[in-house]
This record gives sequence, C-alpha cells and structure tokens, in this order.
Amino acid sequence: MKKYASQSQIILTVCTLALSTMNTGCSDDNTDVSQSEPKQTPPIENVKATEALGFNLTPVYELSLDEATEYQQSTRLLHDSVSHICTQYSDASVEAAQDAWLSTMQSWMALQGREKGSEEALALSWQVQFWPDKKNTTGRKLKELLQSEKTFSSQDIADQSVVVQGLGAAEWFLFQEQKQLSQANYCQLADAITGHMVQTATDLVAEWKHNPWQTLPQPLALGEYLGALNNQLDYTLKKLTRPMGKPGKPKPYQAEAWRSQTSMVSLKASVEALHQLYLANGNGLNALLIKEGHESTANRINQRFELLLADWPQEKSMGALLKTKAGYRELINVFNGLEYIQLALHDDVAAELGIVMGFNATDGD
Repeated sequence: MKKYASQSQIILTVCTLALSTMNTGCSDDNTDVSQSEPKQTPPIENVKATEALGFNLTPVYELSLDEATEYQQSTRLLHDSVSHICTQYSDASVEAAQDAWLSTMQSWMALQGREKGSEEALALSWQVQFWPDKKNTTGRKLKELLQSEKTFSSQDIADQSVVVQGLGAAEWFLFQEQKQLSQANYCQLADAITGHMVQTATDLVAEWKHNPWQTLPQPLALGEYLGALNNQLDYTLKKLTRPMGKPGKPKPYQAEAWRSQTSMVSLKASVEALHQLYLANGNGLNALLIKEGHESTANRINQRFELLLADWPQEKSMGALLKTKAGYRELINVFNGLEYIQLALHDDVAAELGIVMGFNATDGD
C-alpha cells in the first residue's frame, strides 16, 4: 500500500509521541493543526486530459437532489416536533425534538461545504448553518430577539441575521435553553426559526430540481466533480483542525455542534457523505478509476474511507476528546486518515486522470 508522509503528518506524529510523556504537548507554533489549513495543495480546478477524459455528472446530480430532499424532509420533522413542544411541553417532547435536530444536522452534512452546483442553491447554505460560533454570537442575538417581546413569524426570521436562521439557532434552544421552551416566548421564537428552516430547505430543493451541470462539457464535468470532492474534504478537515488547535491548547468552542456535544457525530456524517460522493451509487470516481485501469488507486481510497469510519472514536463530543491525551491522539488518527485521502486525490488521481491543478479565488485565505 502506498504511504504518504506530509509535513503535517510528521508534525502530528511528533506531537503524539510528546503527548505520551508531557502534559503540555508541543509548544512550537508549527504544531498548531488549526493553522495548517487550508493546505498547500492546489485545488482541483480544470481537466485538460490529453484524451479529453469525460464524465457523466448525472449520478452526482441525482445524489445531490436526493440529499437536498432528505434535508427538506428532516426539517419538516424538526419543525413539527418543536411545534409539539409549544402545545405540550414535556421532557419527552423535548427529547423527540432533540432527536429530530440531530437527524436534520446529519442530513445537512451531505451538502455542507461542497460549493459546486447551482449558485442559487449554494447561496442558501448561509441560512442553513452559521459556523464557527466560537463567541456564542447566535446565543447573544437570540437573547436580543427574546428581549424585544415581539411575536416572530418565519418571514420575520428571514429578515434577521443568518446567525439566528438555521441549525445553530435551533440547537441553542433545544440543547442549551431547553428548559426555557416551557415559556411561550422562547417556544414561539424556536417555532418560527424551524419554520424558516423548512422554507429554506424547500427553496434548496427547488433550486436542485434543475441540473446545474446539464450543459457542461464532459471533460469539464470531471473537474467539477473532483472540485466538489476537494471542497467538501477541505471543509471537513477545517471542522477537525480548528478545534484541535495545538496539543495542550485546544479550541473547543470552534467545534461544530458544541452545544449539543455531538461534534464527532456530525463530523462522521461528513466523512460518510464524502464516501458516498466518491462512490456516487456505483457511478462515481471509484468506478471511473477502475474503468480507466487504476483499480489499485480506487481500492486504496475506498478502503481508507472504510477503515476511517470503522475505527471512528466512540465519543460523541470533540470537546471531551480534546480534554485528554488519548482523545487528542484519536483526533490525530482521524486527521491522518482524511489527509491520506486528500493527498491521494491530488497526487494519484490527478496524475492518472490527467487533471491539471489550478488556483481559485479562495486560495490563500
């Protein structure tokens, strides 16, 4: 099996060894995992294969539409469950709404950070999720709305800041202020927010009803597909590296879903979504590599996904893992697995499929 040893992997290995003998971890600034992203690997931008290798994006489009539809359905269940709290508050109704939120969050991971497809659909992602919320901006803005003593509708929420419109705002009510949902003003605002989430999800599905790649030439379609994989993988790595910081100096409030203490659940859902995008129901990059005679590369990437998910940490909260040396090592293992896949896409897949690396406007941010 081909092995990769990037600079960041070497650094993390050194930190792992240091953690076994030191409580403070590595002190060199270069060991700050959160500062190692975005990585110095050029994004996959265009395809200029010598034989104009093409790709049919229809399976990727169908997968994206199915994912948007699933997200829409989950927001409806979430809104219904919050509405039920408002009519009949109980521990059971709150727990049911929390479960609905977790399902909604996991369904959103399928599209999070992909940044390819309909521009109109991509623009809606800001309304779906505000992250990172390291300074509790969402909580402060929601308290301001509650103090206004106004009765809010879903349309009123649409006119507010994105920090109070989506998953983070619903999480604040359901996992941080759940006891307050017995009060009419709290529950009414939560109901309006989840109602707005349903509308945003409905708009998202409407935009995905139109195939944004229908007229894209097949040689360019492959670049678009690999760009989607690359973007989503970069975003997933950011969700991991930002909270990790440097050993001994984590940044837990930069973790996704820190209020519900389920950041590792959403991160795993992101990796599962990446795996599904790679496979695209048997018609994705894995199949293309095999078809073009690169079965070894296809199998290595697929197996790395499977091993990463099979060995996933049992702890649901990244914050809990960041508190111990053993937990930090588990996060390093996740990082190494994701970076292996990233390097394989850039170093092997690019060369084997004739992809020219390019730079886009987001590089160097």
